[in-house]
Amino acid sequence: MRIWFDADNGPHVLIMRPLAAELTRRGHDVVFTARDRTSTCQLLDMYGFTYLRVGGEYGRGMSGKVKGTLGRAWELARTMRRRGTQVSFGHGSRALPIASVLLGIPTVTMYDYEWVNARLFNLCCRSILLPASITNGRCAEAGIATSKVVGHPGFKEELYLAQGELDNTIAADLGLRPEAVKVLLRPPATTAHYHNPEAEILLQAILHKLAGAGDVQLVYLPRTDDQRDLPKLAGVREVIIPRKVYDGPSLVASTDMVISGGGTMTREAAIMGIPSYSFFRGREGMVDEALAASGRLALLARADEVPTKLVVVRRQGAVSRPDPNALIAFICNAIVGAVNRQRWARNCSIASTIRGAVALSHSSGTRPSSSRPPGSSPFAQPASRPSPAHSSPR
Repeated sequence: MRIWFDADNGPHVLIMRPLAAELTRRGHDVVFTARDRTSTCQLLDMYGFTYLRVGGEYGRGMSGKVKGTLGRAWELARTMRRRGTQVSFGHGSRALPIASVLLGIPTVTMYDYEWVNARLFNLCCRSILLPASITNGRCAEAGIATSKVVGHPGFKEELYLAQGELDNTIAADLGLRPEAVKVLLRPPATTAHYHNPEAEILLQAILHKLAGAGDVQLVYLPRTDDQRDLPKLAGVREVIIPRKVYDGPSLVASTDMVISGGGTMTREAAIMGIPSYSFFRGREGMVDEALAASGRLALLARADEVPTKLVVVRRQGAVSRPDPNALIAFICNAIVGAVNRQRWARNCSIASTIRGAVALSHSSGTRPSSSRPPGSSPFAQPASRPSPAHSSPR
């Protein structure tokens, strides 16, 4: 079976890497497309993947994002039209489900923040994979089609945190000193649709706390050019902005604590047992709530909490690395299983159409006219004989 992965953002590469390895081990062929934004293509290059580059940055504003998504979906469909893929998988990619519908193939999406707009996924996706910590009640409240939700065990970060050896050369490469408190900080995504300006106020409070915290080395990962000088302006003495892309978990493991305005990095740190602080000010998701309830993640909600709640000290203890095998198998089964469900649905639909046409022929005395099979499209790929699926979720 040929399976199509679309990497829409840098963290998606880390998630897809172990899944692609497992599907390949099972005898499937995995092909990649990538959106040229953030570190996506650099990570694919670093891990040795072959991929097709389709689309880039969309720019600010909802109209730009909608136009960019539709344009990329069209280009994805054109690019993949004759490549014989039988199912697609993405981590919240919005162009992929549209392209998959154009091609007439089932698509599976996976994400872990329930408050994103789910209408496109509800309409186009065969399955929506979410952490089991997000309840059906919350899914319904967030507008997610619960009939399509497949709850997976654990957290998505567990897929890759145990993959390979951590890169122990990063600390020396960045010039990190053993005696300093090494803080990894990522500011909020100010161009994201969920951005809340309160996060920028919190960032200033955090930077002023770090500026007065003694021997601190700040490893700073700005998202935009206008964020680059914020630490210096706040008085932080030693700021290190990496000049190249590093393996994310290895970078996290090389520091004493992680602070972020949202995204995967805080959850990676929490799962690895590294002090982790989130000042994300969008609507709180159940994954972060679960990590906070277990004491692994601290949530900073107001600037006046920062002086007492943010503890700037060197980390104690070794890094924890979870076993990902059960989660990898679960998600791979869900991807392959989507093809089995597509075959069953198509057979039922075609059988129903034939029965209706025969009944109409008998009642009218005329031969039924030929028509395109239900669900097909002008983009539909040439027929190919799929290989047997290895397994499917119940």
